[in-house]
Amino acid sequence: MEIGDRIKSRREELGMSQEELAKKVGYKSRSSVNKIEADGRGLPQNKIVMFAKALQTTPAYLMGWNDESIETKYNTLSSYDSGNLGKYADYLYMRERQLITDANSDEYIEFIIAEKTCELNDLGKREALKRVTELTKIPWYSDEEELNAAHTRTDIDVPEDTDTSDNDIMDDKNF
Repeated sequence: MEIGDRIKSRREELGMSQEELAKKVGYKSRSSVNKIEADGRGLPQNKIVMFAKALQTTPAYLMGWNDESIETKYNTLSSYDSGNLGKYADYLYMRERQLITDANSDEYIEFIIAEKTCELNDLGKREALKRVTELTKIPWYSDEEELNAAHTRTDIDVPEDTDTSDNDIMDDKNF
């Protein structure tokens, strides 16, 4: 399959018209996209990345260096949040060019974790799930707010002269 065929195939998978694709990549009319799909010629090198982003795939896929589309990879790695497909495309582009560094890895951490998990066998995946589940129960590692009973309730109106303190539990004879 040639680059024009890959572009057309991917565009059709997404249900996108030639006109929509032309606008996304900066062409004034669909005829430019039509020419590229017809014979693959007329596609400037600097437009390949734009086409890949618009088609939610990688330049490597469009060029025929990789037969698996980014959507297939994304669904395999992270089917829970398809809204991040564009971000995943950016991640794959950066990873293929070895541009992921310690400085920018936090931006792609979910994808890195998902990819590492896919490298595990079934036993390793079960162990990873067990450890991640344990981590989510530790407040230090979770984004969920911890319930703290010592905080004043703000969801009700309490008259100012009302005593809202509880008796000390240590003074309770039944404790």
